[in-house]
Amino acid sequence: MPWKKTPADRQRDAQVYGSPEYKRNRAAALRRADRRCEECGRRDRSLQTDHIIPVTQGGTHDLANLKVLCSGPGSCHAKKTATEGGGYRKRSTPVDPPFSPRTQW
Repeated sequence: MPWKKTPADRQRDAQVYGSPEYKRNRAAALRRADRRCEECGRRDRSLQTDHIIPVTQGGTHDLANLKVLCSGPGSCHAKKTATEGGGYRKRSTPVDPPFSPRTQW
C-alpha cells in the first residue's frame, strides 16, 4: 500500500527538492552517469537521483551523496528503498484493538 503524503511531508519535499543546490547537483549527477542507472546501466527506464545518505538522516545535496538510479516497479531504486525499510517513514506494524468486555455479540 503506497504512502499517503501528509502536509508536513509535502512541505519537507518542497524544501529538500526545491533548493538550488539540489537542482544543480542533480543535473551534474545525471551528466556524470551519462543518463544511465549507476547500478544496472539501463537507459530504458526513467531515472531518479537518490541520496545515498538520506537528508532526513543528516545527508547533504553534495554531488558525492547523489546517485542516479532507475525507477519503477522492480527497479534499482525500489530495491534500495526496500532494503532501507521503506523510505523516510517506516510502516508501523498493525496492532489488534484492545479487548473490550462490553463487546456485543
